[in-house]
Amino acid sequence: MAIAAALVLPQLASHHGDVTVFLRVGRYANARPYVERAFPHPVLTPDYGHDGQQFYVIAGTFPHPHQAIPYVDHIRYRLRRILFPLIVSPFRRGPPLVWAMFGVNLLAIGAAAIALGRLAKRLGGSPWLGIIVALSPALVESLQGSLADGLAFALALWGVVMWRRSIGWGVLLFTLAAFTRETSLVVPAACFLVADARQRRWLVIPPAAYVVWMLVVAAWVPADPGGASRTIWSDITAQLTWPFHGWAQVGWTSASVVLGTTLLLAALIAAAQLRHRLPEVSWWLVFDSILLVCSNLGVAERPLNLARVSAMALPALLLAWVDRTHAGRPSPVGAGRGG
Repeated sequence: MAIAAALVLPQLASHHGDVTVFLRVGRYANARPYVERAFPHPVLTPDYGHDGQQFYVIAGTFPHPHQAIPYVDHIRYRLRRILFPLIVSPFRRGPPLVWAMFGVNLLAIGAAAIALGRLAKRLGGSPWLGIIVALSPALVESLQGSLADGLAFALALWGVVMWRRSIGWGVLLFTLAAFTRETSLVVPAACFLVADARQRRWLVIPPAAYVVWMLVVAAWVPADPGGASRTIWSDITAQLTWPFHGWAQVGWTSASVVLGTTLLLAALIAAAQLRHRLPEVSWWLVFDSILLVCSNLGVAERPLNLARVSAMALPALLLAWVDRTHAGRPSPVGAGRGG
């Protein structure tokens, strides 16, 4: 946690301690008037901003989502990622709420580091290797932008640690991860592929629970007045396109595509190495790789957005190195199918 904080806090200092730098408030964003109620002169980005400002509005208006509609784009889509704003909603609007969002992200990075350390230890490495999580671009971006990615990643990673030992706890963690960021559903899907029959019956719960929550949200709040979020399917596919099409639109020599290619190679190399001793992580990486290459222009044009799609790639590459280093050792108890 200290490493991640050290990477991000200089950004706060460069803006004279103005915590709105963590919200990424857009100059043209609908959320700007709401943020300015507590911060008359927030730090502004020169565009429409990022998701942190949206979570701030939802947390500040919870449990009255209709009050958030004028200030949030794609209201149903945002509410389906309810867990992060729900956790911080008890805090008062203004600096306390922003610091709560920062604190949850920081704790999530610490929790993810411990979980990654558990997996490294399972492969024969040192649990201290988990600190590599603090250097993950996706989690650093989550911390400095008040995003939900850090929390979703930590919950999903702990689900991987727990599901073979206690399927109930694993399913609960996967479900909470889905309520934080729906792309986390690739993780229980990966576990489903390597689970036994009993475990598979449990592993259908996270996607089923998420579908129920989508229907609740659709009944709870109206679609955006501008026509966005009209259907669940359109929201699910809004950030996807044909493989590599978004990359081609950005340009093959752009920083985004270079980073995306690096993450794709890291994910595939790690998936190949981990397929025997951590097959669920291997499939997780494969699914993330599919999402990565199918990212549309809106995602692909920002390098750190691509990093968010494949948050497990670099930590998994470390696990792959540990696995290769200890390849001659027998698999630990419970690491095999149905253990």
